[in-house]
Amino acid sequence: MKILAWLAIMIVLFASAFVGKVPIQLSELLEMSSIDSTIFYQLRVPRLILAFLSGGILALSGLLFQTLFRNPLTTPFTLGISGGATLGAAIAIIFGYHSHFLGFSTISLFAFIGALLTVALIYYFSKKLHSTTDHRLILVGIALSFFFSALLLILYYLSDFEESYLILRFTMGALDTVGYSDTVPLLFGTFLIITVAYFFKEELKLLSISYEFAYLRGVNVERVMLSMFVIISLSVGLLVSITGPIGFVGLIIPHIIKLFYKHSADKLFFSSFVAGGIFLVLCDTLSRALPTVSEVPVGIITSLIGGLIFIYILVSKE
Repeated sequence: MKILAWLAIMIVLFASAFVGKVPIQLSELLEMSSIDSTIFYQLRVPRLILAFLSGGILALSGLLFQTLFRNPLTTPFTLGISGGATLGAAIAIIFGYHSHFLGFSTISLFAFIGALLTVALIYYFSKKLHSTTDHRLILVGIALSFFFSALLLILYYLSDFEESYLILRFTMGALDTVGYSDTVPLLFGTFLIITVAYFFKEELKLLSISYEFAYLRGVNVERVMLSMFVIISLSVGLLVSITGPIGFVGLIIPHIIKLFYKHSADKLFFSSFVAGGIFLVLCDTLSRALPTVSEVPVGIITSLIGGLIFIYILVSKE
């Protein structure tokens, strides 16, 4: 059964690279100077890798955050990280920072700085609240999201037509890429989140039962949660700075995985990561396959499909 599942995954990933406005001839792929070969290896394959890694990071971060905060609705969006990154990107666009620095887009750099500042703010409030296990910290993240949204609207108001379009395009989330420059940072982000998940594997298993139980078993709950929160947030911030905010992946994939596998969170890392990657690849493939004048941003597709799936999951549990 597992062999068939992996075979199906390989077929989906391989087929996805051939979907797009320009048809690719399989016979042309070995001719490196051909247009089909250039499109395939410089556009389609990097985009496929970007989609898979992005979906994996979002799904795994959702699983980890939901376990840490013991709240099934906790995601990088509800904690304000995506909002901070989006605001940082908008500031770069408004003030005309459209260049590149050390090979990276300044818009992406500002987005990452926005995510980092959000993490710093939440860390500060966690100290003020004297707890990272309190639901008030989630409320702080939601409050920051609304605050960032208000600032973003002000920037919309101050922007011209071109700047408004760039900001809107970023907020929709997209996987457009040329070459492999964007996949390298995401590989680092993937390494970060997978490493922290496995390093705190036993602690997560205890935390999934209760904070009190973990404390009685000798876990420094505050330190573990704060360490994991910061590292996961850095990984997600790195992702959002490249792709923009892509919603619902981190929310619905952990719920779907838990429907099929009745295990604790520490045994769902791999399946969540792979399922998130496959889901985003499928959504991106659909965005390229739709008969529209231009490609529909993948963030719109994930929100449409994810919203319907999440409603179905909620209704089916009643």
